[in-house]
Amino acid sequence: MTKDDLLETGEIWAEAAQAAAQPLTPYRVFWLFLIAGFAGDLIEVVFWLLTRGELISRSSLIYGPFSLVWGLAAVLLTLVFHRMDDRSGGRVFITGAVLGGAYEYICSWLQEALFGACFWDYRHLPFNIDGRVNLVFCLFWGLAALAWVRGVYPALCRLIDRVPLRRGRRMACAAALLLACSTIVSAAALCRMDQRRKDVPALGAVSRFLDQAYPDSLLKARYPNMGILDEIGWYSQD
Repeated sequence: MTKDDLLETGEIWAEAAQAAAQPLTPYRVFWLFLIAGFAGDLIEVVFWLLTRGELISRSSLIYGPFSLVWGLAAVLLTLVFHRMDDRSGGRVFITGAVLGGAYEYICSWLQEALFGACFWDYRHLPFNIDGRVNLVFCLFWGLAALAWVRGVYPALCRLIDRVPLRRGRRMACAAALLLACSTIVSAAALCRMDQRRKDVPALGAVSRFLDQAYPDSLLKARYPNMGILDEIGWYSQD
């Protein structure tokens, strides 16, 4: 690497640090949510392919490659660690590990409460809590928090700020509309699947539409890692 390359790299990181130091806005937070949700889905697909040799969907939604868990995690990390770039690496790591573990536990509990299903099960791993979270992934959350504070967040802030504001707002509005529609449809289809499992009949046009358009076979193909609680013995823990 030449001296000019080093100078250019230094200028880029100085620009990124300056962008990260700016006050948070809903516009910026939403873009972080979008980028992290898309990137997180891609990371999980690649990880699954490399570790298990299977190319499967890891999306949270029926339509679109997007992980709500990763997107919301990025928002959480941003709100908690904003302006913590001057804190020690150990403090950021420990805070991230505890915060990430609590976040993952709550997400798992909400999936059970809302849909009667789980999308990850760590009961086969040591040092797990109710199969919802385990020590290894808590350490991963700590590393993720450290990477976010030291590099990812400033780089993404620089990238977001380089998009013209008017164009960025239009793109964000379009993405928000599509994401909202997909989230509503996905949640409705999963809730109706849980109702079918409990033998709740389709009493209205919406329920009948969901039964026809999103049968269990389609949802299980879209969410291949999803486990129905009473089928996998989850309820036996309580």
